[in-house]
Amino acid sequence: MISPARRVAFDTLRRVAVEHAYTNVALQNALARTDLSPRDKSLVTEIVYGTVRRQITLDALVQPFVSRNLAKVDPAVLAILRMSVYQLCYLAKVPAYAVISEAVELAKAKAPKAASFVNGVLRSFTRSKATVDQRIDTLIGRQDPHSAASLSLRYGYPTWLVERLLDVYGEERTTRILDVGNQPGATTVRVNRLRSSLDEAIASLREAGIDDVQPGVLSPDALRIHAAVDLESLPAYQQGHLTIQDEGAMLIAPLLRVQPGMRVLDMCAAPGGKTTHIAELMGDSGLIDAYDVYLQKVRMLQDISRRLQLTSIHPRLGDGREIGVGDEELEPYDAVLVDAPCSGLGVLRRRPDIRHRRKPEDVEALAILQQALLERACELTKSGGVIVYATCTILPEENDAVVRRVLQSQGGRVELDDLSSDLPKGIRQGEVGVTLTPELYDTDGFYMARLLKR
Repeated sequence: MISPARRVAFDTLRRVAVEHAYTNVALQNALARTDLSPRDKSLVTEIVYGTVRRQITLDALVQPFVSRNLAKVDPAVLAILRMSVYQLCYLAKVPAYAVISEAVELAKAKAPKAASFVNGVLRSFTRSKATVDQRIDTLIGRQDPHSAASLSLRYGYPTWLVERLLDVYGEERTTRILDVGNQPGATTVRVNRLRSSLDEAIASLREAGIDDVQPGVLSPDALRIHAAVDLESLPAYQQGHLTIQDEGAMLIAPLLRVQPGMRVLDMCAAPGGKTTHIAELMGDSGLIDAYDVYLQKVRMLQDISRRLQLTSIHPRLGDGREIGVGDEELEPYDAVLVDAPCSGLGVLRRRPDIRHRRKPEDVEALAILQQALLERACELTKSGGVIVYATCTILPEENDAVVRRVLQSQGGRVELDDLSSDLPKGIRQGEVGVTLTPELYDTDGFYMARLLKR
């Protein structure tokens, strides 16, 4: 018999592998259609996220027990092998016999001709009592254990990305970044100060049975929840008191230094976490034009604005590069946020499939788009106004390098500003902006820089 949890995990992993679905979206949709217990939902989440995060490592561990290249194995069968080896190697409390039994039953249900193959591979794999680290050491063999190829194998990241991180951050820090990216992060929420105080939000969560909640370490509006919880089902969430947002992301909106009554532009606004934070900081007084290029995401902005009962946000459909083009009557904005589309390499623990999707050429193409957006932002900002550029990546090609090129292209019309007074103590600005890497404060990775329009 196949446990409901492992069936859901397999179906989700198959969608990710075959249909190229996003892990977080596929998992959220799958869990919404089940009546699994909180414990089983946690197991599904662990298996799915862990398997996708460790896919490169898992494939290397499985390959010696399969006579043909894994690329030629049926994707459904490969999903069964990956999730099973993940449990065998990384979930110590799950008995091996249970993993193998359920894997064989899954194969019988999903790929009957491969059931004996799955059984044979997994039984051969479990004959060795070596730990996962010992198995990886064997695979690395005589290679330099500190090389990009070895770290790629050990931590499950593509070699090109490890090489770039080593170039930028060095071996010690890169290793910490890779390790943290494989660990599940706490659920972080931002308290809507227009609807609730921090203490009231904590009390509300505890009344709902969520005891493991503490104030954040970077933002005064943050709460960190370390237990698995369906926040969207809670009254505090439904009534607009809370927004799910990484604490690192909460540092960005305050950099705009908004005041009630201002005209603000958010050029790439969906899904709306930073947009709604801006509105809350403005006391919901003023105007925020919030753009996105996809109609579905504009509707997301409308939905989150309604839930948080914010009326100052005006969701609009459009490409940020084209805002105001041909409109000579458009009034410049007091502040503009460019939360630019990026490679997403700072959010790999929450979006693990990104590590398998991204290619080096993607970074180059995105940098061109990012520069165009930031240059347009400079044109749309009034004299004396503020432009904040932010990404959720930690590669300098999309961060400092983009800002440097825009500073040069603007010919002195904008200048770099110091962020120090608007950031928590201990976070230091580099020569251009601030890069917040995940291992520093157990947040996602972000970049932020501020420009002033002369």
